[in-house]
Amino acid sequence: MGKIKFNPQRYRPIPNNGFPDLDENSVQYQEWWSEQQDRCINGFKPKGMPAISGKYYFYLNFYYILGNDGSKGGRKSLIHPWYREMDREYFNLFETCKEEGKGMIIIKARDKGFSYMNSGMVAHEYTFFPYNDIGVAAGLQATADAFFDKTKKGLNGIHPNFKHSVLKDTDGILRSGYKQKNKDGKWEIGGYQSTVICRTMDNPEVFKGERLSLMVFEEAGEFKHLKNAYMSSKACFMDGNVQFGVPIIGGTGGDISRASKDFMDMYYSHDAYNLIPMFIPASKAYYGFFDVETGVEDVIGAEETLQEERENIRQSGDNEAYNLHIQNYPLTIQEAFLNTKQSRFDISLLNAQRSRILSSKDYTSQIQNGYLDWVFTDSGEMKVKWKPHPEGPYKILAHPMTEYEGIDIGGVDSYDQDTAGASNSLGSAIIYRRFANTNIPSDYVVAEYTDRPPKKEDFWDGCLKLAVYYNAKMLVEYTKIGILDYFKRMNGLKYLKEKPKSAHNPNSRTRNQYGVHMNKQVKSLLEDLIDDYIRENVRDIWFLDLIDELANYGLQNTDRAMAFGICLIHNIDNFRMRVHEKEEVIDIGLKYYKRGRNGIPIKMN
Repeated sequence: MGKIKFNPQRYRPIPNNGFPDLDENSVQYQEWWSEQQDRCINGFKPKGMPAISGKYYFYLNFYYILGNDGSKGGRKSLIHPWYREMDREYFNLFETCKEEGKGMIIIKARDKGFSYMNSGMVAHEYTFFPYNDIGVAAGLQATADAFFDKTKKGLNGIHPNFKHSVLKDTDGILRSGYKQKNKDGKWEIGGYQSTVICRTMDNPEVFKGERLSLMVFEEAGEFKHLKNAYMSSKACFMDGNVQFGVPIIGGTGGDISRASKDFMDMYYSHDAYNLIPMFIPASKAYYGFFDVETGVEDVIGAEETLQEERENIRQSGDNEAYNLHIQNYPLTIQEAFLNTKQSRFDISLLNAQRSRILSSKDYTSQIQNGYLDWVFTDSGEMKVKWKPHPEGPYKILAHPMTEYEGIDIGGVDSYDQDTAGASNSLGSAIIYRRFANTNIPSDYVVAEYTDRPPKKEDFWDGCLKLAVYYNAKMLVEYTKIGILDYFKRMNGLKYLKEKPKSAHNPNSRTRNQYGVHMNKQVKSLLEDLIDDYIRENVRDIWFLDLIDELANYGLQNTDRAMAFGICLIHNIDNFRMRVHEKEEVIDIGLKYYKRGRNGIPIKMN
């Protein structure tokens, strides 16, 4: 006997064959509906074919969505969903998460029908499990309303044998049940009493007190504070440290903006949030390259067509439209997270590096947070000691290399007021490692200190400690001169960089010995240097906050970006440095780094 051929239509017996013509009072009728309920709860496996989950069976056979009938140029109408391998994988992932006590985080291309699948999951939980609450969270009210309406339309279309009476349908709450009088003549609530709660999360604790078997974060790329919303809602689907409910965090590439970089962080750090990731490229189930009858996909053909569309847009010269098309219809996860906002610098390169960092297994162990503290030696000399701490304001990728004179230089974007007023501006200091020889990594940021303590003197002191630790001269912006006076008072003039000749304007009236005056000419030089660095050395930037500020330069406060640019001005002003004759690494209890895989510095033994 030959092998049974895979036929996806066997997963859809009801759309293909309809309901059996049986007497509603017959045993056969009851048995048939009992079988359907069992399939909807426990799943279905046609002979010789892979099993599908109960939720997917319900979705294919009893749920309705607004979709195309499969004909070219056909109009959309209410239909039962077609079988798609992508959908089966999605529903299977839900079952895996349910079994393992995890959640789902999905990034996808546009027009993949995930809102319908999520609404089908919500409808399934509502239909088959009594006293069950399901939450739907949205970043925008319009998104919440659209999802709620979609779910109600889907529930209205299911067969009366599965349909429940509605007890409440107001204010984004749908509750099943009915009122009836008991034997004492008092009204009581009967029925399943399951509830769908749909809310926006302007207030992260809007679901506080709820117990949810399923919580959908719909279009999570629209959330302003996704991490806060997720963490504030965890108690809704947890019993102690046991997760009984499944959170689904879904986003569309075109909606993942800088306002929701939380989504990107959670996707790449999914283990830390107890999530399983899933990426759906635009070439998957792409309409026109997908046979609704057989389920066969032409992924290669879809990708070729998408690439042609991109090239046509690129040749038009509209870079914004080009980037937006890539983000809406990504072929890789890096493209899905592409920032399309206008910036002074190349966003595609910066976004690619951000994705590269977050996908690197070595990254989290490379950058350390900690504090720098003043200590006194036996001789009474003041030194600086490094203390690792996860909440420390200092971030260090590579520690000092004392055998090289002048290898580390600094740039500081300071401030002169204790408070920032209406601004969220911070102070930032960057340490940049210059070229010493070909045996060590160079031309990259090794440390960052960005903070705004209550007193400005504390920030200035933090910059001085960083300078002492790296034995680095700091170039500061001369318009914010409080830090210059502080270094002078603390006998720290040797840690200040003189006015750079490369940024000198002979017509300037400023006569400062230290610092750089950020006039129009210098600002232009700074931006040109950053632009050149990104184009040539973007792979050497390993500080995520710096990457974000560079990608959003001119759109928000960019304190780190300015400090970095000042470093680059400092660097071009110092073409020479002295190198000690002794070049072996001296062990003084600090950590050293060498170039590793993909350019990531790694600890030396």
